[in-house]
Amino acid sequence: MARTPLRPDDPTRIGHYRLTARLGSGGMGVVYLGVAWDGTPVAVKVLRPDLAGDQEYRHRFGREVAALLQVKGVCTVRVIAADSQSATPFVVTEFADGPSLSEYVGKHRSVSGDMLFGLATGLAEALTVIHAAGIMHRDLKPSNIILTEAGPKVIDFGIARRQDSIGVTKTGMMIGSMGFMAPEQISGHPGPEADVFAWGVTVAYAATGRSPFGGGSTHSILYRIMYGDPDIARVPDPLLPLVEAALIKEPQSRPTARQLLDRLTSASGHPGKADDTTQVILARTWQTGSRPRPAPAGMPDEAAATDPPRQSALLRPPVSPSPWSSAAAPVTGPPAEPPAAERPTADAPVPVMPFPAAQPAETPVPAPAKQPVSRLMATIATSAMAALRLRRPHRDAPDHPGHQD
Repeated sequence: MARTPLRPDDPTRIGHYRLTARLGSGGMGVVYLGVAWDGTPVAVKVLRPDLAGDQEYRHRFGREVAALLQVKGVCTVRVIAADSQSATPFVVTEFADGPSLSEYVGKHRSVSGDMLFGLATGLAEALTVIHAAGIMHRDLKPSNIILTEAGPKVIDFGIARRQDSIGVTKTGMMIGSMGFMAPEQISGHPGPEADVFAWGVTVAYAATGRSPFGGGSTHSILYRIMYGDPDIARVPDPLLPLVEAALIKEPQSRPTARQLLDRLTSASGHPGKADDTTQVILARTWQTGSRPRPAPAGMPDEAAATDPPRQSALLRPPVSPSPWSSAAAPVTGPPAEPPAAERPTADAPVPVMPFPAAQPAETPVPAPAKQPVSRLMATIATSAMAALRLRRPHRDAPDHPGHQD
């Protein structure tokens, strides 16, 4: 996230935190980079002075604080301290270090391969824990997603509200960001399904480097969101069915965030809670998707850079997926690593569960046939053993000029 120097009218200290730079600003306030007493970097969001006296905005800021206290996920920022009653309301969260998704796409043009799969899974996990707390984000977009070393982090709950609360915005006021709003968000009646729509738009944006509803005037963008078809043809096939389902116009026809997460994680074969599974997926996809792998022993770095990464067993679909449900057939463990000839190339898409289910749960999987050892391999092995027997007397002779300890 870009940092800019403090302005002359900016505070230098909020609560027990010293402010060192600006991280960004929005409709409700300014976000600063702060330092705790022990030197830990934090993000400090301060409500704008001209809004602190407005009861509506102060109430919304109080809801943000309550939302952050409830949301504890792998891919959401952790709240550290907050004060919504003081003359200068503020909230302190962990500092998510890294570029925003919009900054990353601006530099690299898109997110691809394993990293894209990790991004989609991390955002689904973040929305799952947000919705489980009874709130909505309502402004999921690339600038509110930070790509840290460990995975994506969703930030800025500045316009979150409880799902069962009465809206406090004025009639006709749209809350959200252009191009990432759901149709029902434009009409003023959003629910948690609007966050799922934003998930689909964001994943499509990350995969292609542009919004699926294009650019242009505000009127044309809103019209395409309400009535047009999204341009998602370049989204990789493994994620395309999920993005299509998330971008359905009717909110009730979209999957929930939990269903998205279940579909993305069900191929892992890793027992445990969703946040544990998300961490496993990020550990196996995020680093390999964003950084080159180290060279294996005996292989020069140049060869390692061009060697296609192996497809993780975590990302292969299970035998019997169940549509929109986590109650799929039990998976006893990840499949065996495919032969070298069958490993995908660097440009091959990462497969996920088919959508919808393509085969019934009781379909058996035939065991792979045993392959005999080829005559060529037997000849090579025999030649190698003969060579070792011929070399052994020379290596054992102490007076041999080539002998080394």
